[in-house]
Amino acid sequence: MIIALVVAGALAAVGMIKMNRDQIVKVKTTLIPNIVKKLDPSVTLKEVANIKDESGIYVFELKLEVAGKEQKFTSYMTRDGKLFFTGGIKVSDLDKKPDAKGETTGEQKKPLTCTDVKKTDAPTLTAFVVADCPYGLQMQRLMKVAAAEEQELGKFFNIKYIGSVENGKITSMHGDKEAEENLRQICIREEQKDLYWPYVSCYMREGKSSACLTEAKVNLTQLGTCMSDGQKGLAYAQKDFDAAKKLAVSGSPTLVINDMVVSEFDFGGRNVDSLKQLICCGSNAKLGFCDKTLSKNDVAASYSLTDEGQVAGSASANCATQ
Repeated sequence: MIIALVVAGALAAVGMIKMNRDQIVKVKTTLIPNIVKKLDPSVTLKEVANIKDESGIYVFELKLEVAGKEQKFTSYMTRDGKLFFTGGIKVSDLDKKPDAKGETTGEQKKPLTCTDVKKTDAPTLTAFVVADCPYGLQMQRLMKVAAAEEQELGKFFNIKYIGSVENGKITSMHGDKEAEENLRQICIREEQKDLYWPYVSCYMREGKSSACLTEAKVNLTQLGTCMSDGQKGLAYAQKDFDAAKKLAVSGSPTLVINDMVVSEFDFGGRNVDSLKQLICCGSNAKLGFCDKTLSKNDVAASYSLTDEGQVAGSASANCATQ
């Protein structure tokens, strides 16, 4: 009888191991790829790596190709595949102390509050982005949506770009195509200011520069001169890059209010109401829209024909240069 119970137990264990292995294979080859495709069709999934069952959920690394550059993310999913999290925090990490060099290992910075924000009579909320980062596009889209919902907000927004000028040529984290698009948008912003948002609003849909230049009625001769003249386009771009370097900006998007780097997630997330709060916190005077509660909906990342977000939680991501 004892031998029979041991054999039965062993068979049950083998069956359980096989079932778990088969489930992980299904998660890795089917469930996660389908979710990533729905999350952002423009992103290419290169690999699902190091998947493991931890505390009742699957933890895994996603290797993605985002605008031509490979990036890694640690993500999470419930075992039934019904809830997917693009990021998370291990509670055990919150108790870790700084190491011998004074660097933190998982310790969280204290969130900013309104009283922490630098104030001025003329607040400016600047988003540093690169043109083809899915999440830079998301922030540009958010500012467009915010200005449409509350027109006065648009007066306080500014877009600047991350990159560098090397040997007389503009560079960007995702390659030459993005660098050229950064320069194109900078030139339109500087020399055809009223056409900047019409052009960018079109570009955010499918990334079709030529069609959007026509739709926005951009003066192509003026644009071409700006992009080819180092005293114009490259000089404008260098000012953006110098500002980003001064503030140690390395991720797209990064928000700066009155020359102070801030996180929108300290103020409610990547949504219209959060941008409103940042502007109100950065103003010496009480602005007319500060008592209003504005939209807290997610907006879409990457190229999108619509403004609405697709998967809750995706808004926290960004593209980093390092």
